[in-house]
Amino acid sequence: MSKLSAWPRRYLWQAPRGWVLKLTGNSDARMRDAIAGKSVCIVGNAKSLLATDFGAEIDAHDVIIRLNKGFVTTPAAQGTRTDMVGLTPELTEAETAEKFQPRYFLMLIPKMRHYRFYGRQNVRNTLFYRFRDWLDDRNLIGRRPSSGFMAISWMVRLGAAKSITLYGFDFGATPTYYNPDGYKTPHNYDREREIVLGWEKEGRIRIVRPA
Repeated sequence: MSKLSAWPRRYLWQAPRGWVLKLTGNSDARMRDAIAGKSVCIVGNAKSLLATDFGAEIDAHDVIIRLNKGFVTTPAAQGTRTDMVGLTPELTEAETAEKFQPRYFLMLIPKMRHYRFYGRQNVRNTLFYRFRDWLDDRNLIGRRPSSGFMAISWMVRLGAAKSITLYGFDFGATPTYYNPDGYKTPHNYDREREIVLGWEKEGRIRIVRPA
């Protein structure tokens, strides 16, 4: 479908519908309830993770968050379970549900025209990242935040989890394992690293690095 012919559906139906769901979904309160007092693990998609044996350690957490197309390809390194997954417009609703089988879907990006979930249960189980928090992230970084950064920022901002642990984050030192060779990131990983390391220094998160 051409961009011109898709415009009415994206901007006159999908985007307004998404914003209504986002503004009425009470997502922060629901997320707080979901993680309160629990150990939260956010699994990044750095290629360096695949050479580790962190899988069992990851699966031991109460809540496991994965991102975008971060399918489990190496269970011994990545673990097996997904409780929440950050959405990407590159996957359909059916693909996302089948490949991750999560309890919650996380709509992190602010472009509601990309929210194309229609199954009643899937829509009910979607949590939306607040636009003002996305703006705060962007202003802090100086460029639009990555999905990984938004997931971390959300957990840190809520402050409800017992612990927040990161695996598979090396901030561009190795490529995202599913991206093609030569992929150019739109994100400022140097600045994101600086901020996240600051949170680690403050004791708000823990980063598990490959040996």
